[in-house]
Amino acid sequence: MAQHSTSPVPLYLLPQALSDEIKKYGDAIAEVRVKRTAGHNYILRVKHEMRGERSD
Repeated sequence: MAQHSTSPVPLYLLPQALSDEIKKYGDAIAEVRVKRTAGHNYILRVKHEMRGERSD
């Protein structure tokens, strides 16, 4: 399992940032965490399976 974190994103751009991550990793995404940083900025942490790691 690998993890990718975005740079801080303002609240109003969270949907677009999440959409970008879904386009990038697709159905390999196992978990998405959103953490608030300073002000109204958030970091998306996306855990995803590596290529060839899927067991479906």
